[in-house]
Amino acid sequence: MLVVAVSKKVEEMNYFELLAWLGIGSSHPGGFPATQQNLEAMQVKPEEFVLDAGCGSGLTACHLAKTIGCKIIGVDINPQMIEKAGLRAQKEGVSHLVEFRQADVYSLSFVDNHFDLVIAESIAVFLDKVKVYQEFYRVLKPEGRVADLEMVLLAELPANLRLQMEACFGASTNPLPPEEWLNALTAAGFQDVEIKNPQRMKNNGNVILNELKKDWVLIKGLTEKAAYLPGLITRLQKNAGFMKRNRGYFGFGLVCGRKPTPPPPPEKRGFRSWVRRVFRLK
Repeated sequence: MLVVAVSKKVEEMNYFELLAWLGIGSSHPGGFPATQQNLEAMQVKPEEFVLDAGCGSGLTACHLAKTIGCKIIGVDINPQMIEKAGLRAQKEGVSHLVEFRQADVYSLSFVDNHFDLVIAESIAVFLDKVKVYQEFYRVLKPEGRVADLEMVLLAELPANLRLQMEACFGASTNPLPPEEWLNALTAAGFQDVEIKNPQRMKNNGNVILNELKKDWVLIKGLTEKAAYLPGLITRLQKNAGFMKRNRGYFGFGLVCGRKPTPPPPPEKRGFRSWVRRVFRLK
């Protein structure tokens, strides 16, 4: 259990503490329907090794394991999320394919050139984009891909709305215009950068409450949680209300890129190679 979260009132929790306490895994723009759409666009193969960065309660990783059969490691900085993700994998019968570890996406414990695909959902919006993408680049194999579902700014956000956004989701919240998301990937070394499945933010109600209703892992114990923290619904409605009133400023899409194969090392030009060139010997 996340001690820091349950020791606070809901109004005092930051966004990450609230999501971790609830065990939310699909609070990103578009919810799980966007996840399903994006997984189709990624064309994941059964033989690929996937890293789910910021895996939350494991919903995406377990779905991918069940539908594709590939091996996945999910990482999240919050131990409560990792506990819930492990429970989900056991209940859904995919523990042989999915492993969950507590980790910081800025400093992953994996060796270089380890994964075929890195997926993420709405984590870079709260972090240093280039730094995160550089770490994804490091752990990807040459020709490996990154696919990151993120919130996109469609118009410049007025200062007062930015302050309201930060009050709802945290001071580090920083969605970017499409071209700046692509610039961040390029700065980290990726090529063929693009945004797939771009969409405007829809008025689909409170994404968190919608996910709570659909996900059995989240429903478990929710009644007790709501009774323990009576300000829960009010807090969720505050966040949802901000997005509903200002959704014209926001969209989302799958930020994608490819790690290129490094060029071969230059040929050593010793005396023998000089003789061959001069006399055109094979």
